[in-house]
Amino acid sequence: LKTVVVLFGIAFLIAVVFLSLVALFGIDEKHSSDKVRDRSGSSGKENNGRDGYSGGREANDRRKVNDNNLLLEKVNGISEKLQRVKNSVMEMKDVELTLRKEEKVTVGKKRKSNEHNGDNANSKNNNKSNNTTGKGKKGVKKSRADDNTMSKFIHNGKVLSDIVSIDDNTVNMCKSLLWDAFNTCTQFLDEGHPEAKHGDVFVITGDIDDLWIRDSAAQVHNYIAMSVSNTRLQRVIEGLARRHAFYINYDPYANAYRIDTNYKFSDNQKKMGRHGYISTYDYELDSGCYFIRMLYTYWKTLPDRGRSLIAEQSLKQAVEELVNVWIAEQHHEEDATAPGRSLYRRPAVSPEKNKPWTGFVGLSREGKGSKVAYTGMTWSAFRPSDDEQKYGYLVPSNMFCVVALGYAMEIAEDIWNDKHLYNKMAKLQKEIDEGIQTHAVVNHPTHGRVYAYEVDGLGGYLLMDDANVPSLLSAPYLKYDYDTDIYTNTRKFILSNSNPSFSQSRDGRIRGIGSPHMKKAIKDNVWPMSIIMEALTTTDVEEKKRLLDILVSTTGGTKKMHESFDVNNPSKFTRKWFSWANSLFAELVRSMTDKCT
Repeated sequence: LKTVVVLFGIAFLIAVVFLSLVALFGIDEKHSSDKVRDRSGSSGKENNGRDGYSGGREANDRRKVNDNNLLLEKVNGISEKLQRVKNSVMEMKDVELTLRKEEKVTVGKKRKSNEHNGDNANSKNNNKSNNTTGKGKKGVKKSRADDNTMSKFIHNGKVLSDIVSIDDNTVNMCKSLLWDAFNTCTQFLDEGHPEAKHGDVFVITGDIDDLWIRDSAAQVHNYIAMSVSNTRLQRVIEGLARRHAFYINYDPYANAYRIDTNYKFSDNQKKMGRHGYISTYDYELDSGCYFIRMLYTYWKTLPDRGRSLIAEQSLKQAVEELVNVWIAEQHHEEDATAPGRSLYRRPAVSPEKNKPWTGFVGLSREGKGSKVAYTGMTWSAFRPSDDEQKYGYLVPSNMFCVVALGYAMEIAEDIWNDKHLYNKMAKLQKEIDEGIQTHAVVNHPTHGRVYAYEVDGLGGYLLMDDANVPSLLSAPYLKYDYDTDIYTNTRKFILSNSNPSFSQSRDGRIRGIGSPHMKKAIKDNVWPMSIIMEALTTTDVEEKKRLLDILVSTTGGTKKMHESFDVNNPSKFTRKWFSWANSLFAELVRSMTDKCT
């Protein structure tokens, strides 16, 4: 009703203004035609008016007198009309201001009844995206673009800051954590450094001095938008991208790498695939997706520098390596391999005598993992938490892979001009997404049709969600084109006690998703990362602010994000220095205010 009233008022004003202008400038068509002839210096004989008038200067002079008299009358009438228009405009502005104030007051209240805002986080999807990749190629899926609802809250801090106030303590904490990766985790390699040729930037994950491709790409994600006018940040992104490409080309199955090859690995470590630059050989599908997202975002932010970077052969080769592995792992059970690559195996390793810390978990069947059937999705071994998977197809990572392939396809078309690679990725993207729709949706007895966390294509599935991203919760953040109803049900499920990774404090104030990764250290663990992601994917402003306040109050006095904390005792936490979570916190605050710079 408010919209109809506003539109009707605007239409009325346009009509009044138009008629007024016609009255002012269009007094009489034949007079106007005479004036045109006068200005052009033409005589009536050369161009008669529609009334047949063809007189000379005398007739024109008489007509000017009549015009002036008539114009004076018209002006007096129009001035009254304009005053009425002005009054109407002022009234409409008052109405608009009132509506805005009412909307600000009620925007949170209207959504308050929905459990954990699941319905509202997805209300934006009523008109499901059918975007195509590249230049509108029909039938090829692209990531879900931000619509007006999500962009209003997630990507436009100025609008949101008009509704919710961020205190100085939170802003200062954001500023500190925003620069955590740059100040404490980033190593610049001088030109003379022996490893600089592989990329002159190395970003550690925090209290572990190795580089995770996923973590490091997420750690610098905030810097991409800030790099437009900052050459130092441009060097960070470009140097890191080249180093990522080098590592992926070295071995695309690894997930974490060392800065050089000086480390001496034990025999047990070598049995798990660790050697050379490889710190951990835990194949995680999402690692390559983060790399591609970083390239694409940088290109879209700095088109010229991004294009020049991505045009380098090593970066294209890295994307091709990833695509080849993803295609091969669609047929994991048949022992398919990517060109130039051997079978991936990651067995468990028994500890040495009297050295329990030398033992490592691994995959069943001598490192091949549990049995799977072809689904169209691509297989992986470990979750983003670094835990081994129970079933071979990790659904959130496959969702992210669909999005990353859309990015890579646009790059292949616009930068590399490689139609063969484009078609190859389009086919893979379609098969993975169809696999998700066909095999990853199951019926929950309480919540209805939901996305499973893992499946095997043989009827086995795992209903849960993990705090680490990609997660089922993060599907909107990753821009996956999910089914609205299924995601809404899934969100309600994973933000409830039905999710085995969900915990809630005894007083009910703190709740969120944790991870089996820390179950032994902290039984009822919640990860700040999951609270951040819940806030990033809700459109309820009051809920967003509530979640932010919880994050600020659960740092154990450190004013930093941690890996996990005890939901009943936040001062008990794991990993005092976890840069990925710090970066995500800054991303959340920056989505709510423009004060964190």
